Amino acid sequence: MNREQVEQRAKELFEGGLHCAEAVLAAVLEGQGVAAADYSPRAASAFGGGVGRSKKSLCGALSGGLIALGILQGRDTPRDKWDAVAAAAASVRARFEAQQGSTDCGQVLERLGPQEGMDKCINLAAHTAGLFHEALANPLATCEATACGCTARDAARQAAKPAGCGCGCG
Repeated sequence: MNREQVEQRAKELFEGGLHCAEAVLAAVLEGQGVAAADYSPRAASAFGGGVGRSKKSLCGALSGGLIALGILQGRDTPRDKWDAVAAAAASVRARFEAQQGSTDCGQVLERLGPQEGMDKCINLAAHTAGLFHEALANPLATCEATACGCTARDAARQAAKPAGCGCGCG
């Protein structure tokens, strides 16, 4: 799937009855060739409308994408590195915040303004699924927003070295 297909799938899932977090989780997983049924939307159910419909804390669409990212790139043991997944998560969060002005559900909803049938949330969920799909498709691009100071160019140059750039991107 390409980004547009992932975004369309998130819209279909949201319009079909899943909420923001569940739709983004399923669309991102499907975009990576992972059957969403293998990772039930249940994993994201508590994150719709912020945390538990509170319209507080992290936006549900962003939460669903972060859950998908963890499923796809997370570690299995305490010994495994998690630099790459952390870099991707930080990058998408930063892009989301730059575009929406906040990552807080209530603040995002306020900026979106009045909605008809959740239309703005549906479009935001689709766009957010696209951000995660893009980050997964081009991992070096996520290095630009990492806290380690690594840039995509640095990561590409360091990738040839056995230790990489240190942030997990290379």
